[in-house]
Amino acid sequence: MAQKSLKKNAFLNIFKTFLGVIFPLITFPYSSRVLQPNGIGKVNFAQSIVTYFSVFAALGIYMYAIREAAKLRDDKVKLSAFCKEVFILNCISTLIAYICLIVAIFFIPKFVAYRAVLLVCSTTIIFTTIGMDWLYKAEEDYFYITIRHLVFQILSLFFLFVFVKTEADYIKYAGISVFANVGSNVLNFFHAKKYISFRSIKIGNPLKHLKPVMVLFGMSVAISIYTTLDTTMVGLISSDYQVGLYTASTKINKIVLQLVTSIGFILMPRLSYYIGKKDFQSFNRLVYKSVDVMFLISIPCAVGLSILSESVILLLSGAQYVRAIPVMRMMNPIIVIIGMGSLLGSQILIPMGKEKYTLISEIIGAVSNFTLNLVLIPRFQAFGAAIATVSAESLVTATQLFFARKYFEVHKFSLSFLKYFLNSVIMGITVFFFIRFFETQYSKMIFGIVTGVITYFLLLLLERNSIVFEILKSIKQKIVKNKQ
Repeated sequence: MAQKSLKKNAFLNIFKTFLGVIFPLITFPYSSRVLQPNGIGKVNFAQSIVTYFSVFAALGIYMYAIREAAKLRDDKVKLSAFCKEVFILNCISTLIAYICLIVAIFFIPKFVAYRAVLLVCSTTIIFTTIGMDWLYKAEEDYFYITIRHLVFQILSLFFLFVFVKTEADYIKYAGISVFANVGSNVLNFFHAKKYISFRSIKIGNPLKHLKPVMVLFGMSVAISIYTTLDTTMVGLISSDYQVGLYTASTKINKIVLQLVTSIGFILMPRLSYYIGKKDFQSFNRLVYKSVDVMFLISIPCAVGLSILSESVILLLSGAQYVRAIPVMRMMNPIIVIIGMGSLLGSQILIPMGKEKYTLISEIIGAVSNFTLNLVLIPRFQAFGAAIATVSAESLVTATQLFFARKYFEVHKFSLSFLKYFLNSVIMGITVFFFIRFFETQYSKMIFGIVTGVITYFLLLLLERNSIVFEILKSIKQKIVKNKQ
Protein backbone atom coordinates (compact mmCIF):
# COMPACT_ATOMS: atom_id res chain seq x y z
CA MET A 1 0.00 0.00 0.00
CA ALA A 2 1.31 3.45 -0.87
CA GLN A 3 2.54 5.51 2.02
CA LYS A 4 0.22 8.40 2.77
CA SER A 5 1.90 11.79 3.12
CA LEU A 6 2.49 12.76 6.72
CA LYS A 7 2.50 16.41 5.68
CA LYS A 8 -0.90 15.99 4.03
CA ASN A 9 -2.22 14.13 7.08
CA ALA A 10 -0.86 16.81 9.37
CA PHE A 11 -2.41 19.58 7.27
CA LEU A 12 -5.80 17.86 7.18
CA ASN A 13 -5.73 17.14 10.89
CA ILE A 14 -4.68 20.71 11.67
CA PHE A 15 -7.53 21.94 9.48
CA LYS A 16 -9.94 19.62 11.31
CA THR A 17 -8.57 20.83 14.63
CA PHE A 18 -8.89 24.42 13.39
CA LEU A 19 -12.56 23.72 12.76
CA GLY A 20 -12.69 22.31 16.27
CA VAL A 21 -11.38 25.66 17.48
CA ILE A 22 -13.57 27.90 15.33
CA PHE A 23 -16.92 26.19 15.95
CA PRO A 24 -16.70 26.24 19.78
CA LEU A 25 -15.63 29.89 19.58
CA ILE A 26 -18.91 30.51 17.76
CA THR A 27 -21.18 28.16 19.70
CA PHE A 28 -19.95 28.47 23.30
CA PRO A 29 -20.43 32.25 23.65
CA TYR A 30 -24.01 31.73 22.47
CA SER A 31 -24.83 28.61 24.48
CA SER A 32 -23.15 29.84 27.69
CA ARG A 33 -25.19 33.05 27.64
CA VAL A 34 -28.49 31.36 26.72
CA LEU A 35 -28.19 28.40 29.09
CA GLN A 36 -26.38 30.29 31.89
CA PRO A 37 -23.94 28.53 34.27
CA ASN A 38 -26.68 26.26 35.65
CA GLY A 39 -27.76 24.96 32.23
CA ILE A 40 -24.20 24.43 31.05
CA GLY A 41 -23.46 22.76 34.38
CA LYS A 42 -26.34 20.27 34.02
CA VAL A 43 -25.22 19.16 30.55
CA ASN A 44 -21.56 18.82 31.48
CA PHE A 45 -22.37 16.93 34.67
CA ALA A 46 -24.48 14.48 32.62
CA GLN A 47 -21.71 14.14 30.04
CA SER A 48 -19.20 13.37 32.80
CA ILE A 49 -21.41 10.55 34.13
CA VAL A 50 -21.93 9.05 30.66
CA THR A 51 -18.17 9.16 30.07
CA TYR A 52 -17.56 6.42 32.65
CA PHE A 53 -19.94 4.04 30.89
CA SER A 54 -18.50 5.04 27.52
CA VAL A 55 -15.07 3.99 28.73
CA PHE A 56 -16.37 0.54 29.65
CA ALA A 57 -18.12 0.24 26.28
CA ALA A 58 -14.92 1.23 24.45
CA LEU A 59 -12.97 -1.32 26.50
CA GLY A 60 -9.59 0.13 25.47
CA ILE A 61 -10.25 -1.02 21.91
CA TYR A 62 -9.61 2.37 20.28
CA MET A 63 -5.85 2.57 20.90
CA TYR A 64 -5.35 -1.18 20.48
CA ALA A 65 -7.24 -1.27 17.18
CA ILE A 66 -5.35 1.72 15.73
CA ARG A 67 -2.02 0.11 16.57
CA GLU A 68 -2.85 -3.39 15.34
CA ALA A 69 -4.89 -2.37 12.28
CA ALA A 70 -2.03 -0.09 11.16
CA LYS A 71 0.24 -3.16 11.09
CA LEU A 72 -2.29 -5.14 8.99
CA ARG A 73 -3.41 -2.46 6.57
CA ASP A 74 -1.38 -3.93 3.69
CA ASP A 75 -3.44 -7.16 3.87
CA LYS A 76 -7.18 -6.60 3.36
CA VAL A 77 -8.19 -10.16 4.31
CA LYS A 78 -6.35 -10.10 7.65
CA LEU A 79 -7.47 -6.53 8.30
CA SER A 80 -11.12 -7.43 7.63
CA ALA A 81 -11.00 -10.42 9.96
CA PHE A 82 -9.36 -8.34 12.69
CA CYS A 83 -11.89 -5.50 12.35
CA LYS A 84 -14.87 -7.87 12.47
CA GLU A 85 -13.55 -9.56 15.61
CA VAL A 86 -12.85 -6.27 17.36
CA PHE A 87 -16.21 -4.80 16.31
CA ILE A 88 -18.11 -7.81 17.72
CA LEU A 89 -16.18 -7.52 20.99
CA ASN A 90 -16.98 -3.80 21.08
CA CYS A 91 -20.70 -4.48 20.54
CA ILE A 92 -20.77 -6.92 23.46
CA SER A 93 -19.09 -4.44 25.81
CA THR A 94 -21.40 -1.66 24.60
CA LEU A 95 -24.53 -3.69 25.35
CA ILE A 96 -23.33 -4.44 28.89
CA ALA A 97 -22.33 -0.80 29.49
CA TYR A 98 -25.66 0.52 28.23
CA ILE A 99 -27.68 -1.83 30.44
CA CYS A 100 -25.64 -0.71 33.48
CA LEU A 101 -26.17 2.95 32.59
CA ILE A 102 -29.94 2.56 32.23
CA VAL A 103 -30.09 0.84 35.63
CA ALA A 104 -28.03 3.66 37.18
CA ILE A 105 -30.21 6.37 35.63
CA PHE A 106 -33.42 4.91 37.04
CA PHE A 107 -32.21 3.70 40.45
CA ILE A 108 -29.61 6.21 41.71
CA PRO A 109 -31.50 9.08 43.45
CA LYS A 110 -29.01 11.80 42.44
CA PHE A 111 -29.57 10.99 38.77
CA VAL A 112 -33.38 11.33 38.84
CA ALA A 113 -33.30 15.09 38.17
CA TYR A 114 -30.87 14.50 35.29
CA ARG A 115 -32.68 11.49 33.77
CA ALA A 116 -33.68 13.09 30.46
CA VAL A 117 -30.33 14.73 29.75
CA LEU A 118 -28.48 11.56 30.77
CA LEU A 119 -30.52 9.48 28.32
CA VAL A 120 -29.80 11.94 25.51
CA CYS A 121 -26.07 12.03 26.28
CA SER A 122 -25.98 8.23 26.52
CA THR A 123 -26.56 7.86 22.77
CA THR A 124 -22.89 8.82 22.43
CA ILE A 125 -22.03 5.26 23.49
CA ILE A 126 -23.93 3.64 20.60
CA PHE A 127 -22.70 6.06 17.95
CA THR A 128 -19.09 5.69 19.08
CA THR A 129 -19.20 1.90 18.74
CA ILE A 130 -20.78 1.73 15.29
CA GLY A 131 -18.45 4.45 14.01
CA MET A 132 -15.25 2.35 14.11
CA ASP A 133 -13.27 5.59 14.04
CA TRP A 134 -10.12 3.64 14.87
CA LEU A 135 -10.19 2.07 11.37
CA TYR A 136 -9.92 5.45 9.67
CA LYS A 137 -7.11 6.54 11.99
CA ALA A 138 -5.22 3.31 11.29
CA GLU A 139 -5.68 3.83 7.54
CA GLU A 140 -4.69 7.50 7.94
CA ASP A 141 -7.79 8.53 5.99
CA TYR A 142 -7.74 12.11 7.24
CA PHE A 143 -9.45 13.53 4.15
CA TYR A 144 -12.65 11.60 4.85
CA ILE A 145 -12.42 12.35 8.58
CA THR A 146 -12.01 16.08 7.94
CA ILE A 147 -14.83 16.45 5.39
CA ARG A 148 -17.21 14.41 7.54
CA HIS A 149 -16.36 16.54 10.57
CA LEU A 150 -16.88 19.80 8.66
CA VAL A 151 -20.34 18.85 7.38
CA PHE A 152 -21.66 17.76 10.78
CA GLN A 153 -20.21 20.81 12.55
CA ILE A 154 -22.02 23.11 10.12
CA LEU A 155 -25.30 21.24 10.60
CA SER A 156 -24.88 21.35 14.39
CA LEU A 157 -24.26 25.08 14.27
CA PHE A 158 -27.53 25.55 12.38
CA PHE A 159 -29.46 23.35 14.83
CA LEU A 160 -28.01 25.22 17.82
CA PHE A 161 -29.20 28.65 16.68
CA VAL A 162 -32.60 27.31 15.59
CA PHE A 163 -33.53 25.12 18.58
CA VAL A 164 -31.64 26.48 21.63
CA LYS A 165 -33.38 29.71 22.62
CA THR A 166 -33.82 29.65 26.42
CA GLU A 167 -32.22 28.20 29.55
CA ALA A 168 -34.84 25.42 29.46
CA ASP A 169 -33.40 24.14 26.16
CA TYR A 170 -30.38 22.48 27.78
CA ILE A 171 -31.61 19.00 26.77
CA LYS A 172 -31.79 20.09 23.12
CA TYR A 173 -28.26 21.46 23.52
CA ALA A 174 -27.12 18.08 24.83
CA GLY A 175 -28.63 16.33 21.81
CA ILE A 176 -26.99 18.75 19.38
CA SER A 177 -23.65 18.18 21.13
CA VAL A 178 -24.01 14.43 20.60
CA PHE A 179 -24.89 15.00 16.94
CA ALA A 180 -21.87 17.27 16.47
CA ASN A 181 -19.40 14.90 18.09
CA VAL A 182 -20.48 11.43 16.99
CA GLY A 183 -23.53 11.73 14.72
CA SER A 184 -21.35 11.25 11.66
CA ASN A 185 -20.32 7.82 12.93
CA VAL A 186 -23.38 6.36 11.19
CA LEU A 187 -21.67 7.22 7.89
CA ASN A 188 -18.46 5.56 9.10
CA PHE A 189 -20.13 2.18 9.34
CA PHE A 190 -21.18 2.18 5.68
CA HIS A 191 -17.99 3.84 4.44
CA ALA A 192 -15.86 1.11 6.07
CA LYS A 193 -16.32 -1.16 3.04
CA LYS A 194 -13.66 0.93 1.31
CA TYR A 195 -11.06 -0.77 3.52
CA ILE A 196 -12.59 -3.99 4.79
CA SER A 197 -15.07 -6.64 3.69
CA PHE A 198 -17.78 -7.97 5.98
CA ARG A 199 -18.57 -10.78 3.58
CA SER A 200 -16.93 -14.18 3.15
CA ILE A 201 -14.22 -13.43 5.69
CA LYS A 202 -13.74 -16.10 8.31
CA ILE A 203 -13.18 -14.73 11.76
CA GLY A 204 -11.76 -16.28 14.87
CA ASN A 205 -12.85 -15.82 18.45
CA PRO A 206 -13.42 -12.10 19.20
CA LEU A 207 -12.65 -12.77 22.87
CA LYS A 208 -9.00 -13.48 22.00
CA HIS A 209 -8.55 -9.70 21.82
CA LEU A 210 -9.87 -9.27 25.34
CA LYS A 211 -6.56 -9.88 27.09
CA PRO A 212 -4.44 -7.40 25.09
CA VAL A 213 -7.08 -4.66 25.37
CA MET A 214 -7.43 -5.02 29.14
CA VAL A 215 -4.27 -3.04 29.88
CA LEU A 216 -5.47 -0.28 27.57
CA PHE A 217 -8.91 -0.57 29.17
CA GLY A 218 -7.37 -0.06 32.59
CA MET A 219 -5.50 2.92 31.21
CA SER A 220 -8.73 4.35 29.74
CA VAL A 221 -10.53 3.91 33.07
CA ALA A 222 -7.73 5.70 34.89
CA ILE A 223 -7.67 8.50 32.32
CA SER A 224 -11.43 8.98 32.48
CA ILE A 225 -11.29 9.13 36.26
CA TYR A 226 -8.77 11.92 36.49
CA THR A 227 -10.02 13.84 33.42
CA THR A 228 -13.74 13.58 34.17
CA LEU A 229 -13.81 13.11 37.92
CA ASP A 230 -13.22 16.81 38.49
CA THR A 231 -16.49 17.76 36.77
CA THR A 232 -18.37 14.87 38.38
CA MET A 233 -17.14 15.68 41.89
CA VAL A 234 -17.79 19.41 41.51
CA GLY A 235 -21.37 18.48 40.55
CA LEU A 236 -21.77 16.02 43.42
CA ILE A 237 -20.05 18.08 46.12
CA SER A 238 -20.88 21.62 44.99
CA SER A 239 -23.49 22.75 42.44
CA ASP A 240 -24.47 23.05 38.77
CA TYR A 241 -23.33 26.69 38.95
CA GLN A 242 -19.79 25.67 39.92
CA VAL A 243 -19.78 23.03 37.16
CA GLY A 244 -20.73 25.83 34.76
CA LEU A 245 -17.81 27.96 35.96
CA TYR A 246 -15.42 25.02 35.70
CA THR A 247 -16.66 24.24 32.18
CA ALA A 248 -16.12 27.84 31.05
CA SER A 249 -12.60 27.87 32.51
CA THR A 250 -11.56 24.66 30.77
CA LYS A 251 -13.32 25.17 27.42
CA ILE A 252 -10.52 27.08 25.69
CA ASN A 253 -7.84 24.86 27.23
CA LYS A 254 -9.54 21.80 25.78
CA ILE A 255 -9.79 23.44 22.37
CA VAL A 256 -6.04 24.16 22.33
CA LEU A 257 -5.33 20.66 23.66
CA GLN A 258 -7.12 19.19 20.63
CA LEU A 259 -4.41 20.72 18.47
CA VAL A 260 -1.54 19.68 20.73
CA THR A 261 -2.62 16.08 21.36
CA SER A 262 -3.71 15.55 17.75
CA ILE A 263 -0.02 15.44 16.85
CA GLY A 264 0.34 12.18 18.74
CA PHE A 265 -2.73 10.58 17.18
CA ILE A 266 -1.61 11.58 13.67
CA LEU A 267 1.76 9.93 14.20
CA MET A 268 0.82 6.84 16.22
CA PRO A 269 -0.28 4.73 13.20
CA ARG A 270 2.92 5.62 11.34
CA LEU A 271 5.08 4.96 14.41
CA SER A 272 3.39 1.58 14.93
CA TYR A 273 3.96 0.85 11.24
CA TYR A 274 7.69 1.62 11.60
CA ILE A 275 7.94 -0.65 14.65
CA GLY A 276 6.17 -3.43 12.77
CA LYS A 277 8.78 -3.03 9.99
CA LYS A 278 11.65 -2.81 12.55
CA ASP A 279 12.56 0.63 11.17
CA PHE A 280 13.72 2.19 14.45
CA GLN A 281 15.77 4.89 12.75
CA SER A 282 12.65 6.38 11.14
CA PHE A 283 10.79 5.89 14.43
CA ASN A 284 13.32 7.93 16.44
CA ARG A 285 13.60 10.66 13.83
CA LEU A 286 9.83 11.15 13.81
CA VAL A 287 9.56 11.18 17.62
CA TYR A 288 12.22 13.87 18.06
CA LYS A 289 10.61 16.03 15.42
CA SER A 290 7.21 15.73 17.07
CA VAL A 291 8.73 16.80 20.42
CA ASP A 292 9.79 20.07 18.82
CA VAL A 293 6.40 20.64 17.19
CA MET A 294 4.50 19.90 20.40
CA PHE A 295 6.52 22.38 22.49
CA LEU A 296 6.48 24.99 19.71
CA ILE A 297 2.67 25.03 19.88
CA SER A 298 1.78 24.22 23.50
CA ILE A 299 4.09 26.50 25.50
CA PRO A 300 3.20 29.84 23.85
CA CYS A 301 -0.50 28.89 23.97
CA ALA A 302 -0.32 28.26 27.72
CA VAL A 303 1.56 31.50 28.38
CA GLY A 304 -0.66 33.56 26.09
CA LEU A 305 -3.89 32.26 27.63
CA SER A 306 -2.58 33.04 31.11
CA ILE A 307 -2.08 36.67 30.10
CA LEU A 308 -5.43 36.94 28.31
CA SER A 309 -7.61 34.83 30.66
CA GLU A 310 -9.78 37.75 31.75
CA SER A 311 -10.56 38.83 28.19
CA VAL A 312 -11.18 35.25 27.05
CA ILE A 313 -13.67 34.45 29.82
CA LEU A 314 -15.58 37.74 29.65
CA LEU A 315 -15.84 37.76 25.86
CA LEU A 316 -16.57 34.08 25.26
CA SER A 317 -18.72 33.31 28.29
CA GLY A 318 -20.03 36.60 29.66
CA ALA A 319 -19.85 38.61 32.87
CA GLN A 320 -21.79 35.95 34.80
CA TYR A 321 -18.70 33.71 34.48
CA VAL A 322 -16.24 36.24 35.95
CA ARG A 323 -15.43 33.86 38.83
CA ALA A 324 -14.04 31.40 36.28
CA ILE A 325 -11.05 33.68 35.48
CA PRO A 326 -8.73 32.47 38.30
CA VAL A 327 -9.81 28.89 37.59
CA MET A 328 -8.72 29.24 33.96
CA ARG A 329 -5.35 30.72 34.96
CA MET A 330 -4.80 27.76 37.26
CA MET A 331 -5.66 25.31 34.47
CA ASN A 332 -3.50 26.77 31.68
CA PRO A 333 -0.32 24.73 32.45
CA ILE A 334 -2.12 21.51 31.51
CA ILE A 335 -1.76 22.47 27.85
CA VAL A 336 1.96 21.78 28.11
CA ILE A 337 1.69 19.02 30.71
CA ILE A 338 -0.89 16.96 28.81
CA GLY A 339 0.92 17.66 25.56
CA MET A 340 4.05 16.08 27.04
CA GLY A 341 2.09 13.16 28.46
CA SER A 342 0.32 12.52 25.17
CA LEU A 343 3.62 12.46 23.33
CA LEU A 344 5.24 10.07 25.79
CA GLY A 345 2.24 7.75 25.83
CA SER A 346 0.86 7.71 22.29
CA GLN A 347 4.17 8.14 20.46
CA ILE A 348 6.65 6.17 22.55
CA LEU A 349 5.20 3.80 25.15
CA ILE A 350 2.10 2.52 23.31
CA PRO A 351 3.74 2.00 19.88
CA MET A 352 6.55 0.18 21.72
CA GLY A 353 3.97 -2.13 23.31
CA LYS A 354 4.65 -0.76 26.81
CA GLU A 355 1.05 -0.02 27.72
CA LYS A 356 1.59 -1.30 31.26
CA TYR A 357 3.84 1.67 32.01
CA THR A 358 1.21 4.06 30.71
CA LEU A 359 -1.39 2.27 32.85
CA ILE A 360 0.73 2.70 35.98
CA SER A 361 1.06 6.43 35.35
CA GLU A 362 -2.68 6.80 34.74
CA ILE A 363 -3.53 4.93 37.96
CA ILE A 364 -1.24 7.28 39.88
CA GLY A 365 -3.05 10.21 38.25
CA ALA A 366 -6.50 8.82 39.03
CA VAL A 367 -5.75 8.14 42.71
CA SER A 368 -4.09 11.52 43.24
CA ASN A 369 -6.89 13.34 41.42
CA PHE A 370 -9.62 11.68 43.47
CA THR A 371 -7.81 12.35 46.75
CA LEU A 372 -7.06 15.99 45.95
CA ASN A 373 -10.60 16.61 44.68
CA LEU A 374 -12.01 15.19 47.89
CA VAL A 375 -9.87 17.58 49.94
CA LEU A 376 -9.93 20.72 47.79
CA ILE A 377 -13.41 20.94 46.21
CA PRO A 378 -15.35 21.37 49.51
CA ARG A 379 -13.15 24.37 50.36
CA PHE A 380 -12.23 25.91 47.01
CA GLN A 381 -14.97 24.48 44.74
CA ALA A 382 -14.11 24.84 41.02
CA PHE A 383 -10.69 26.34 41.78
CA GLY A 384 -9.91 23.34 43.98
CA ALA A 385 -10.77 21.00 41.11
CA ALA A 386 -8.36 22.95 38.90
CA ILE A 387 -5.53 22.52 41.41
CA ALA A 388 -6.27 18.80 41.64
CA THR A 389 -6.30 18.37 37.86
CA VAL A 390 -3.00 20.18 37.26
CA SER A 391 -1.34 18.23 40.08
CA ALA A 392 -2.63 14.87 38.81
CA GLU A 393 -1.61 15.57 35.21
CA SER A 394 1.87 16.57 36.39
CA LEU A 395 2.28 13.26 38.23
CA VAL A 396 1.11 11.32 35.17
CA THR A 397 3.58 13.03 32.84
CA ALA A 398 6.46 12.74 35.32
CA THR A 399 5.81 9.00 35.69
CA GLN A 400 5.63 8.46 31.93
CA LEU A 401 8.86 10.41 31.48
CA PHE A 402 10.54 8.11 34.00
CA PHE A 403 9.45 4.97 32.14
CA ALA A 404 10.07 6.34 28.63
CA ARG A 405 13.57 7.67 29.33
CA LYS A 406 15.22 4.44 28.10
CA TYR A 407 13.67 4.83 24.63
CA PHE A 408 14.90 8.34 23.80
CA GLU A 409 17.47 10.91 24.90
CA VAL A 410 15.92 12.99 27.68
CA HIS A 411 18.35 15.88 27.23
CA LYS A 412 16.89 16.56 23.77
CA PHE A 413 13.46 16.75 25.40
CA SER A 414 14.77 19.20 28.04
CA LEU A 415 16.63 21.43 25.58
CA SER A 416 13.58 21.68 23.34
CA PHE A 417 11.40 22.65 26.31
CA LEU A 418 13.84 25.31 27.56
CA LYS A 419 14.20 26.88 24.11
CA TYR A 420 10.47 27.37 23.57
CA PHE A 421 9.81 28.29 27.20
CA LEU A 422 12.24 31.24 27.07
CA ASN A 423 10.76 32.47 23.80
CA SER A 424 7.25 32.18 25.24
CA VAL A 425 8.17 34.12 28.39
CA ILE A 426 9.54 36.98 26.27
CA MET A 427 6.37 36.87 24.20
CA GLY A 428 4.21 36.88 27.35
CA ILE A 429 5.98 39.90 28.85
CA THR A 430 5.59 41.79 25.57
CA VAL A 431 1.86 41.03 25.40
CA PHE A 432 1.32 41.89 29.09
CA PHE A 433 2.70 45.40 28.71
CA PHE A 434 1.21 46.01 25.26
CA ILE A 435 -2.43 45.27 26.19
CA ARG A 436 -2.25 47.80 29.05
CA PHE A 437 -2.75 50.52 26.41
CA PHE A 438 -6.23 49.21 25.55
CA GLU A 439 -9.41 49.62 27.57
CA THR A 440 -11.93 47.17 26.10
CA GLN A 441 -11.59 43.41 26.57
CA TYR A 442 -12.15 42.89 22.85
CA SER A 443 -9.21 45.14 21.95
CA LYS A 444 -7.01 43.51 24.56
CA MET A 445 -7.69 40.03 23.23
CA ILE A 446 -7.37 40.83 19.50
CA PHE A 447 -4.24 42.95 19.79
CA GLY A 448 -2.82 40.65 22.45
CA ILE A 449 -3.09 37.64 20.13
CA VAL A 450 -1.65 39.56 17.16
CA THR A 451 1.24 40.92 19.23
CA GLY A 452 1.96 37.49 20.70
CA VAL A 453 1.99 35.73 17.32
CA ILE A 454 4.25 38.35 15.71
CA THR A 455 6.66 38.44 18.66
CA TYR A 456 6.92 34.67 18.89
CA PHE A 457 7.38 34.25 15.13
CA LEU A 458 10.17 36.86 15.06
CA LEU A 459 11.94 35.13 17.97
CA LEU A 460 11.80 31.82 16.10
CA LEU A 461 13.21 33.49 12.98
CA LEU A 462 16.05 35.08 14.95
CA GLU A 463 17.12 31.72 16.35
CA ARG A 464 16.71 30.14 12.90
CA ASN A 465 14.21 27.57 14.14
CA SER A 466 14.40 24.46 11.95
CA ILE A 467 10.63 23.82 11.88
CA VAL A 468 9.80 27.39 10.85
CA PHE A 469 12.46 27.40 8.15
CA GLU A 470 11.26 24.04 6.86
CA ILE A 471 7.73 25.43 6.55
CA LEU A 472 8.97 28.60 4.83
CA LYS A 473 11.09 26.53 2.46
CA SER A 474 8.10 24.36 1.58
CA ILE A 475 5.95 27.43 0.90
CA LYS A 476 8.69 28.97 -1.26
CA GLN A 477 9.02 25.77 -3.31
CA LYS A 478 5.27 25.66 -3.94
CA ILE A 479 5.24 29.31 -5.04
CA VAL A 480 8.12 28.71 -7.44
CA LYS A 481 6.43 25.56 -8.76
CA ASN A 482 3.17 27.40 -9.39
CA LYS A 483 4.97 30.16 -11.32
CA GLN A 484 6.61 27.66 -13.66
